Parts: sequence; structure tokens; C-alpha cells
Amino acid sequence: MKAEKTFFLETEPSKLFFKAAIPGAIGMIASNIYFSVEMLLIGRFLGQTAFAGGNLALPLLLIAYAIADMIAVGSSIGIAIRLGEGRREEADRIFTVAVVSASLMSTLGSLAITLMGPFIFSLMGADQLLIKEAMEYLFVYTLFIPLTSLVFVFDNYLKICGKVRFSMLVNVIMALLCLFFEFIFLFIFRKGIGYAALGTSLGMSITCFIAMAPFIRGRMSLRFIRMKPSVKILKEIFSQGLPNFLGNTSGRLTSVLMNAFLLRTGGEAAVSIYGVFMNIDGIVVPGMYGVFDSLQPAIGYNWGAGRRDRTRKIAICCVVALAVMCLFCTLLLEVFPEAIFSLFLESGPEMLSLAVHAISIMGLTYLVRWISYSCQSFTSAIGKNREATVLSLCNALLFPLLLIPSLSKLGLDGLWAVTPVTSLLSAVTAIVIYAVEIRKELSRTNVA
Repeated sequence: MKAEKTFFLETEPSKLFFKAAIPGAIGMIASNIYFSVEMLLIGRFLGQTAFAGGNLALPLLLIAYAIADMIAVGSSIGIAIRLGEGRREEADRIFTVAVVSASLMSTLGSLAITLMGPFIFSLMGADQLLIKEAMEYLFVYTLFIPLTSLVFVFDNYLKICGKVRFSMLVNVIMALLCLFFEFIFLFIFRKGIGYAALGTSLGMSITCFIAMAPFIRGRMSLRFIRMKPSVKILKEIFSQGLPNFLGNTSGRLTSVLMNAFLLRTGGEAAVSIYGVFMNIDGIVVPGMYGVFDSLQPAIGYNWGAGRRDRTRKIAICCVVALAVMCLFCTLLLEVFPEAIFSLFLESGPEMLSLAVHAISIMGLTYLVRWISYSCQSFTSAIGKNREATVLSLCNALLFPLLLIPSLSKLGLDGLWAVTPVTSLLSAVTAIVIYAVEIRKELSRTNVA
């Protein structure tokens, strides 16, 4: 406990960034890249129909995982602040309630999504073959989700306990295990999309036991205690994690709506092209999330301890890192769109030309994406739930819901433009929120 507190409160901010944020970003990318690798292998070994089916199902699956992530993020904020204030027993109680709640609620969410899956895919305009592929993929993940959902939970708690490098190692191991099982099932045994889901689920399950072991053995500053269900604790967890959940869930629902419009406008090919972009986004966003997520305990510790000067310096390091990451991603997508698309799918000249054009438009998203994401992550980390929720809803739900039907009138080009326009509007909203609500408080001197 003392070691973690010293690490977060006394380490020079730039050194803290390199010790925590960089391993955290690598670990978070590794912990999420398996979905992109999975889709790459599905596209390569099973073809365009399986790839499109998987990309129809993936947003729904990620909604179930977003429940566990919401609980992990929401509890981590409360835990970090309490540890910063020296209230360890309360932190342990939140930790115990959160672990049990995450597993139970993710399982219930996944069951509901799987039962409604055929109806949802039919509404989107999918044919029976696409529905079959998507449901096979969803069903296998649902079988394992009581365990696999906890991977995200314990990853957060490892970082709170100062085990950032161990968290990174665990995530790298998970990515390698998932890749190993997927390669065995798809390349060697030539199995279908359900076995792709099985390979990832096995890798995540093994990793969950590895991440859980130090806590079960009592070797971390967070410990399991006798659980006493508390409405107050659950309410705090959900309120703190709600912005993150709304962002994740709204984004997935937006993807479902986007896929429905794409199916009707450009067919299976358009869904596949959008799926490639979303798989790239599934690498970039976890990288951004990993930077702030790794330093969220430090921000929480310092905010709880009244150290506004250190909070401000840590935040600046994070914002600069996100800006560099996003601008680099834009450069790659604008310069190498053909090579990036070809990694996922083999296609003819006509589809390849359409994909290059689409990716060049959607790649502009990251020019300003870092602005809204930085503001949202920081406001969430210091408990400014209202501001974080507004940003999350605008970026993931409100702006896309307004833009998709209106820009769809321009055809596929209009639909490709939805993500960069959303990013621009969200950046403007974030700047306004920072200027009105955050700037004055952050510039204050240290609070006793």
C-alpha cells in the first residue's frame, strides 16, 4: 500500500508517465488486439461472408464486455481515491463487490444479447447465411463470458496496485494465447467462425486465472473480504463507470445502425470495408485508453490528496501522447490504405478501389479524436461524471445518430464521412466543456 502511494504521489510526472502509461498502452493494445487479429484470420481463412458476419456480431458482443469494463472503471476510480485518502478497508470492499458484480452482470447481458441476436440481425437486413455466421460467433463467447469478462476487471486492479508491467505481460500473454488457438483451429484444422471465438475465449480464460492468482493469494494491496452487498457501493460504481459504459455501448449501438445502413446502401462489401476500419479503430482506441487508464490511479491519488499541480502535469503528458498517437494513425491510413485493407481481405480491383477511398475518408477521424477523448478520460478520472457523460454520449451516440441518416442521403461517401465529422463536433464540445468547467478548477493551487 505504501509503495503504491509513494509511486503515484512522489514520482516525477514525466517519469511516472514512462513507467506507467507506455507499458499500460502496450498492454491495453495487446489485450484488445486479439479481436482485430481474430477478424484478420477470419477474413483470410474463412472469406468475406464470415468476416461480414463476425463484424455484424462483434459490436453486440462488446456491449456485454462493456458491462464488466464499466464496473472495472467505476470501481477503480473510487478505489484509487480512497487509497489516496488512506481508507483501505473501504477500497477492499469496493473491490470485492465489483468483481462479483462484473461477472454476474456481464453474463446476464450476454445471454440477453444472444437471445435477441437473430431478431436484431434480421432487422439490419442480413440474410440467413450472415445470421448463421454471426450467431455461431456470439454463442461461443456467451459460454465463456462469466470468466473472460473478469480479464478487464483484474487488469484495472493490477494497475491500481502498481503492477503496470505485470499487467502488460499478462495482456501480451493473452494476445499470444489467443493467436495460438485461433491459428490452430482456423489454419491447421480449417474450422469455422465458432472455433475462432473458441480460440479467443480459451486464451482469455487462461489469462484470467493468471491475472487473478496474485489477488487470491493475498499478495496485492487490494484483498478480497467478506462481501456485504451495498446499494451505496453499487450506485457509486455505476455512476463513476457510466460515462465509460455509455461511450462503449453507444458506440456499439451506433456500429449496429451504421452496418444496417451500409448493408442497404452497399451490401456485404460495404460492411466488410467498415469492419476493416473498425478493427483498426479497435487497436487505436485501446492504446489511447491504456494511456489514461494506466495513469487514472495516479490522477485519482493526486486529486484525492489535493495535489492539483501534479494532476495537471500528469494530464498534460497524457494529452500529448494521445495527440501523437492519433496523428501517426491518420498518417498511416492516408498513406497506406490499400496495404491496410489487404491485410484483412483479398478482393478484386473494384472492391479494393472502394476500400481505399473509404479508408482515406474515415482515416481523417483521428486528426482531432484525441481532443474529446483526453477531456472525457480526465473528467472521468477526477469524478466529474456529468461532463464525462456528456462527452461520451455526444461522441458515441448523439452526433452519429444525427449524422448517419442525414449523410446517408449522399450515398456511401456520406456514410464514410460520419466518423470524421463526429470526431470534429466532439472536439468542439470538449473544448467548450474544458473552458467552462475544468480549466479554472485545474489551475487552482494545491488543496489541503
